[in-house]
Amino acid sequence: MPKRKKAAKKGKKALDSFSVKRGRGRPGVRRSEIRGRGDNYQTIFERIWRDLREPLLKAKTQEEVTRAFEDFGKPYIQQFVPALSSLILKVIHEPRFPKTPGAQIGFLADSLAGLGRTSPRRSRDICEQERKRQKKEHHIIRQDFYIECTCRYKGPALHGKCPRCGTSELSLPYSLYPLPFPYTF
Repeated sequence: MPKRKKAAKKGKKALDSFSVKRGRGRPGVRRSEIRGRGDNYQTIFERIWRDLREPLLKAKTQEEVTRAFEDFGKPYIQQFVPALSSLILKVIHEPRFPKTPGAQIGFLADSLAGLGRTSPRRSRDICEQERKRQKKEHHIIRQDFYIECTCRYKGPALHGKCPRCGTSELSLPYSLYPLPFPYTF
């Protein structure tokens, strides 16, 4: 009797298993969403920070944070307290919390954007990376102009100047200048 050439393959997975491909990173955390929330919080804090700053920075408990928002951030109270009171308190008492009002706004807004699902530091990093990524997405890599210079150079310009003599003055021929109104010949 001849031998079998191929052995029967055994299945590695059960037939009723459920397989879902998951993306990289933390489940339930969208980077673009965190960045958008950070930008939104920044505009909110820019509106109310002048009045809210002093009582918020003096707060030592969650109740004081809630009271500061009730007194000075009334229209936006539902977005921040009581859900983010402990996180706000943690962020404003960090040793690296900035001293200037503009920097404080950005720091606090980006730190709170993760809603506690990520650490405040990671939330700030995500906002920064997403802003850099979006800025890098669309930009002019190179801009060239073909020039003819008075030094007899003909070719592409280097940073808007003649690469031979360095002049950047533009001298258009008479035919390219607009004619004065009324046109006289």
